[in-house]
Amino acid sequence: MTPEKLSVRAVNQYRTRDILAYLGLRYYFANQCACRDHWASEVATHLTLSRNAAGYFQSRHFKERLESGEITHRDIFLPGPNEIYAEAALLSECGKHIAFKSLDCVFSYALVSDNETQGIYNPYFAGLQERHRKIAEACRGDSNFVVQYTDIKRFYPSISAEVARDAWMKACSNSQLSPKYRDLGLKLLSNHAEVSAVYEHGKGLLTGPMFSHLVANLVLRELDETMSASFPGRYFRYVDDVVLVGTDEQVASGRELLSTRLNTLGLELHASGNGKDFQVTVDEWLLGESDFDDGASKGWMTFSRNLKQFLITQAPSTNSLSQMFSAEGFRLPLPDYKVAVRDAQYQQRFSDSLRRHPWLLKTIFRQTAPDNLLQSALALRDDYIRSLNKLLESGVDVSGYQRKRIIPKIRYFAGRLLYLGKAQDLISFGGKLYAYPELYMLAEIITSVATRDVTRLLPLGSNAVQSAAQVLKLDESIVSCNISSWGAAERQGLAILRANGITVSGPIEDELNLFVLWQEGGQSLMQSQDLFIQEVACLHGVSETARHKSMLSSVFGRKEELAFDATTPIETY
Repeated sequence: MTPEKLSVRAVNQYRTRDILAYLGLRYYFANQCACRDHWASEVATHLTLSRNAAGYFQSRHFKERLESGEITHRDIFLPGPNEIYAEAALLSECGKHIAFKSLDCVFSYALVSDNETQGIYNPYFAGLQERHRKIAEACRGDSNFVVQYTDIKRFYPSISAEVARDAWMKACSNSQLSPKYRDLGLKLLSNHAEVSAVYEHGKGLLTGPMFSHLVANLVLRELDETMSASFPGRYFRYVDDVVLVGTDEQVASGRELLSTRLNTLGLELHASGNGKDFQVTVDEWLLGESDFDDGASKGWMTFSRNLKQFLITQAPSTNSLSQMFSAEGFRLPLPDYKVAVRDAQYQQRFSDSLRRHPWLLKTIFRQTAPDNLLQSALALRDDYIRSLNKLLESGVDVSGYQRKRIIPKIRYFAGRLLYLGKAQDLISFGGKLYAYPELYMLAEIITSVATRDVTRLLPLGSNAVQSAAQVLKLDESIVSCNISSWGAAERQGLAILRANGITVSGPIEDELNLFVLWQEGGQSLMQSQDLFIQEVACLHGVSETARHKSMLSSVFGRKEELAFDATTPIETY
């Protein structure tokens, strides 16, 4: 049976957030009946509403490396698979009501249109691009304008349960959302408050669940209306990052108004003058007007699209293409689409399309021919190496707005070279990236892949380890690991490597590692006191060996997007 819309949305959205949530969903959807939208809106919703306690997994994500060398983490709380699915139904219903839709001045976490399946929200980059275009229009309005950047401090964790509940209830009232979904939202907020209190995570809204993004936008809705009225066409928000355009006096008063309105919500801005709060002239800003053009990304997007088309239409030839890539030093994950394309409805539609458009077959096979894919990858490698070297020539001391412009570009090219660069390229670039504090995680990912040593990688947390694991698993040679002290982040990283089928020495006694190894006694986890572990263990089911590796090397369906973990940024809140 072909998976329906909500199941595909949930898989695509959480696949880019955390691999453990993704695994849970894959086991959940092994029951084909659960892949129906009706199951999400009725069964998953009922089960979530009727649960006495919520089970969230506390995933440790890398935040920053302090000057002392200490690694700090951000807690990301992952709902269990059933709650994720109910959440997808809730957000889909909210997308039908204008009260839940973002204002024109807000460019983050816009709910997808009815038939989209790439995720629950529109892709993050599309929002960034649109905001950048709008800022450029505002900058061209007056040469005396300045651009003020500012940022909300610890945005999501600082939203109290009361403020979140009030914003939710007001939107429900304005939209006349059905009581079932209104109560589901209240239940999720209650779960968030309960977990926040237990883990001392902020004031009530969790970072991690997709529902939090909608609530955060609702909390700021009246503020956004006030600021956009004061700065028509010159106020722009992306999550917690705010931009004002106007004269010196206007942006100064605007920032003060913003700060005052935030304070009434229990929120505050970062201190003026730090790296997240600064001002530039419009002339300086317009030097970066083209920074978000599609030029750099178009080649990668075309390559990825053609690669997915190959995996769908020529699935039996995947191993042959993998060998060609490996011979050139590429490390491109090629998930298995063979099961996904056995679907009779898909095969019939594909055959019908070829009969109606016989030229389509020639076009597809020309674009996705292995030799063409290989040449595209080689061209991208050369282009990205040249581009990265040019950016690095700016030096590590670049500051202010110029640094804000250059860091994302370095991250873009270096992240893709993790898949395309030769081992010697990675060692060279990895060494250079350490000089940029903002790129420390990426430097460690690249270095660990080049050296196949994860000793320094595991302490960074789940997001860093999965980025490396996706490519480390393509090579069956030994992975080194020499950790003397195993904390929560190290154990989670170890579990993620093992879930990907990578053999690494380390402890087993914690429940997460017992789950991913699924050795003798693994079934006992179905009685775990950790509700997240209990749920995913029950969904995994009775089996002599773990099934994680096969899940992570295959896809849920034809509409599951190709995921390149090192290229997906984790926003900060």
